[in-house]
Amino acid sequence: MSNSIRRLVRERAPMKRVFLFLLGAVAIVALLSLLPLPFERQTHVVTVVTLRAPPQAVYDYVTTPANWPKWHPASLAVQGMTDHPLTVGEEVAEEFRLAGRHGILHWKVVEAKPPLEWRIEGEVNRRPSGAVRYTLTPDGTGTRFKRDFMYRTPNLLFLILDPVFIGPRMRAESAQGAKQLEQMFEALAPGVPSPASVPEAASSAGQ
Repeated sequence: MSNSIRRLVRERAPMKRVFLFLLGAVAIVALLSLLPLPFERQTHVVTVVTLRAPPQAVYDYVTTPANWPKWHPASLAVQGMTDHPLTVGEEVAEEFRLAGRHGILHWKVVEAKPPLEWRIEGEVNRRPSGAVRYTLTPDGTGTRFKRDFMYRTPNLLFLILDPVFIGPRMRAESAQGAKQLEQMFEALAPGVPSPASVPEAASSAGQ
């Protein structure tokens, strides 16, 4: 082997080691970012809107899963017992696209106090992922509707992306859903039909 070839091999060897080191470091960071966090972190996204309907009418509508895709942009479709206000113990499966993430959420009702409170807890791939609580308060002839969406941070990557990407998207979509729900009840006032009978045309997008 000539001296020039030996010299070229010696020069490339350190570069190869550096490349392999960087590649290994990236792989380790990627793996660690997907591991579950050693602590639980919960984030709440709260929206409040006043709706032109009595609490019972609002409660019946928002707790009927068939209506979710009519007003909330994250809800694509719901399967299961979807045609009535859900009671404690009832479950549904919701196809969602939230903050760019697509999947299936399995919801179970854990609290129902019509017409003032309602709460569901959700799982994705059999792991707890979040919860939604509705609180309704009479407000003159209408209803103050509060939606508290709580989601968990499953791993380090999610923790890093949450403040700059995931969180803002979730807040924007929740605000959009509240606005569309308000517009829907504005269009229906003063008469509010039965829970599952509100036409989709009254909403500009889906849950």
